[in-house]
Amino acid sequence: MDQVFNLPDAVILGVPAAVMAIAIILLPSLVHRIPWMKPGSFNTDFIIRIQATLFTMTALVLAFTLVQTESYNRRTEGLISTEASHINRMDRLLARYGTDAATTLRSHLMVYAGSIVHDEWSSMLKGRASAATHHAWDTLSRGLLALEPQTGRQSAIFAELLKSLNSMVESRDERLAAVADGLPRAYWMVVGFTVAMLLFVSSTIERTAFSATVLAAQMAVIGAVLGFVIIQDHPLKAHTAIGPGAIVEAMGAMKQRGD
Repeated sequence: MDQVFNLPDAVILGVPAAVMAIAIILLPSLVHRIPWMKPGSFNTDFIIRIQATLFTMTALVLAFTLVQTESYNRRTEGLISTEASHINRMDRLLARYGTDAATTLRSHLMVYAGSIVHDEWSSMLKGRASAATHHAWDTLSRGLLALEPQTGRQSAIFAELLKSLNSMVESRDERLAAVADGLPRAYWMVVGFTVAMLLFVSSTIERTAFSATVLAAQMAVIGAVLGFVIIQDHPLKAHTAIGPGAIVEAMGAMKQRGD
């Protein structure tokens, strides 16, 4: 499934739409060969009612899915904003600490934040963490733990730095865990079955050039929505995935603080 997210979003949207439209055009020629599945005027009304019900059910399922994936997106955006806030707070505390060692740690913190943006974000598209970011984190954490407060003020700031360090660890872990967020496999099985039944029932409708065109358009809409759900299902993997904007903004604030 991860290979799908390497494709442009236009392809992820267009391919399901095209497949659904082509399927509803070609499938009737196979279904109508079944003796008891030949269309006729006496059962057309019944089939249309069933098809309308299935289409509505499929649309409702996909709509519910979009709501669920939107909650994934909002949660992920919140995680990234929180992580950026922790990074910015640590830089502010280091600036207040007021030693050469703290100044060096601020540069390490900037390297770590930059590694998240430039290294780890692209790695997350492939579903994994970045070794470079992990190395930058190790350098930062070891340097911070090596600080030796000399005054009561520095001791108080050091205690806050340790809290920020733990918060940053938790934020990064939660962000990396969010890469795997997505709808369960059983759900996709249900969606696949529902779409297959919709195609099957739609293919039993008595075919005219007009009905074939309308059904192809209807199935293309379902396919496009399905493609959109696939894109939204993993907010940190698709080409329109959530970006590291909050962390970039934190880096900007850190640079201004250093000027």
